[in-house]
Amino acid sequence: MNIDPFIEAEKQAGHSIKRVCELLKVSRAAFYCHRTGVPGARALRDAELSGRISEAFSSCV
Repeated sequence: MNIDPFIEAEKQAGHSIKRVCELLKVSRAAFYCHRTGVPGARALRDAELSGRISEAFSSCV
């Protein structure tokens, strides 16, 4: 579920991004990271790890 449009609408209405994120249980860092389209450090590490796991699994099968 993509809640970014809802958060953006609340921001345009003058509501606090901090409060909206708290109510929706979304971190502000995740909201702003998703908004910029740049993956965070953890997402990059997860992608690398997933690739390594896939390689290891395919070599065992």
